[in-house]
Amino acid sequence: MPVLLGAAASVLIGVSDYFGRYCSRRARAMTAVGTAFMGGLVVTVVLLLLVPGSPGGAALALGAVSGVLMALALSAMWHSMAVSSAAIASPVVAASTALGPLAYGLAAGERPSSVVAAGIAVTIAGLLAAVIVPDLRGDIGRGIAFALLAGVSFATATVLLGETSLDSGMWPAVTQRTAALACMLAVTRVRRIPQILPPSLRLAGFAGGVAGGAGMGAFIAGLQRGPLSEVAVAASLYPVVTIALAVLFDDDTLRWWQGIGIAAALAGTSMIAVG
Repeated sequence: MPVLLGAAASVLIGVSDYFGRYCSRRARAMTAVGTAFMGGLVVTVVLLLLVPGSPGGAALALGAVSGVLMALALSAMWHSMAVSSAAIASPVVAASTALGPLAYGLAAGERPSSVVAAGIAVTIAGLLAAVIVPDLRGDIGRGIAFALLAGVSFATATVLLGETSLDSGMWPAVTQRTAALACMLAVTRVRRIPQILPPSLRLAGFAGGVAGGAGMGAFIAGLQRGPLSEVAVAASLYPVVTIALAVLFDDDTLRWWQGIGIAAALAGTSMIAVG
C-alpha cells in the first residue's frame, strides 16, 4: 500500500508538472508556481477534512520547513533550465531526488528485500534514461550547480516529511503548501513579478496545483506508512508522467532510449510493489 501511494503521488505530481510546463511557456515561471501552490493549498485543506489527524508541533514544523525547501527547489530547478537546459537540469534533479532519500533510508537501517532492491535499481536506471535528452547548451556549470541545489532541496524535504507521524494526518501537507505559497508570494512581490496567472491560464494553473497538492497528500500518506527508501523511489517517477503527457498532447519527440527507460521504470516500480 505505501509504495502504491508513492506511485499515485508520482502520477499526480507528473500531471501537475505538465500543467506547470504549459503555463510557464506562456507566463513567468514563478507566477505559475505561485498560482499552483494556491490550488495546492485548497486541496490539502480538503484532504485535512477527509483524513483525521492531530496537529502536533513537530509535524507542523516539519511540513513548513519542507515547504520552504520545495519553493527553493522549484526556483532553483527553473533557474537551472533557464541558464542551461532541461537536458542538464532533469537528470541531476531526478537522480538527487531518488538517491538522496534512498541513501538516508539505508543509513537509518532500512533493509529492502532482494526483489525490492533490484526493483529500486531498475527504477532509478529507467528514470535516468527517460529524462536524458541530447540538448546540452547554455552555462553548463551554473546549470549543474542550480540543479544540484534543487535536487538536494527536494531530497531533504522528502526526508523531513518521512519523519512525520501517522497521527499527524494531512497537517504536514497543509503547512507545507502554506509555507511554499508564502515564499513564492514574497519572492514575486520583491521581484515585482505578477503573483497570479492571467485569467486565460488561471484554470490550468489551479488544476496543476490541485493535482500537485493531491499528489503531495498521497506522498505524505505513503511516507507515514512505509519505508522511506521504497516510497520515495516510487514517487520520484513524476518526470516520466510529464514526458508521456508531453508526447501525447504537445507532440514532443520520444527517443528510443526514453521509451526503454519508461518501461524499465514501470517494471522496477512493480517489483518494488510486489517485493
